Amino acid sequence: MSHILLVEDDSDIMRINRSFLEKEGYTVHCADSVQTASFMLEECIPDLVLLDVMLPDGDGMDFCKILRQKTQAPVIFLTARDENDSVVMGFRSGGDDYITKPYDLNVLKARIEVQLRRNVKQAPQHPKIELPSLTIDLFSGTVTLDDNEYYLPQRELQILYMLASKIGSRISYRDIYKTIYSCDVDDNKNTIRVNISRLKKHLNMDDMCTYEIAATSEGEYVLRRVIF
Repeated sequence: MSHILLVEDDSDIMRINRSFLEKEGYTVHCADSVQTASFMLEECIPDLVLLDVMLPDGDGMDFCKILRQKTQAPVIFLTARDENDSVVMGFRSGGDDYITKPYDLNVLKARIEVQLRRNVKQAPQHPKIELPSLTIDLFSGTVTLDDNEYYLPQRELQILYMLASKIGSRISYRDIYKTIYSCDVDDNKNTIRVNISRLKKHLNMDDMCTYEIAATSEGEYVLRRVIF
């Protein structure tokens, strides 16, 4: 399930887009300002960003430049301006596509699908996730957390990477098992529980750690940043 960050200050457009995209199976996170979107990026890294150009507290194109320092997720600009200069500025600021309002929702869906497919194909062979106070490098097998470097066993490293790639979102133990072990069995809940327990111990995730891994009663896990 792909996560989309929708940055839009028009409440009607936000509501319509969110309802449509959720029916299509996406998880949609909404922000109505640059400030709110910036805060949400600290909690959850999206798979794609739908970004309005004209926002109440800033310009979407300027925000896109900041966004590019945190993620290479595709950015689709949503704007009422269709001048050539605006289109060129959108691409130069780091955008991947540009849709002029009003637009057909099925066209929006198609554009999203194209960008998500393209992003998967262009994903680096040795991916790295960089969050505030947390860096995960699958190639070197290292994790840097709160200025401390750790070397993790492969399974634990993959689990942490999976949780961090969807930070702030719940992931079921079944989905973790399928991804990490490339198979599915009925009795896999305890395996994931043990792996995550070891992961937390290896990273010294105590009360003073910047991040925590929480479990739900439904067997889901979520990595989230702790605000002291």
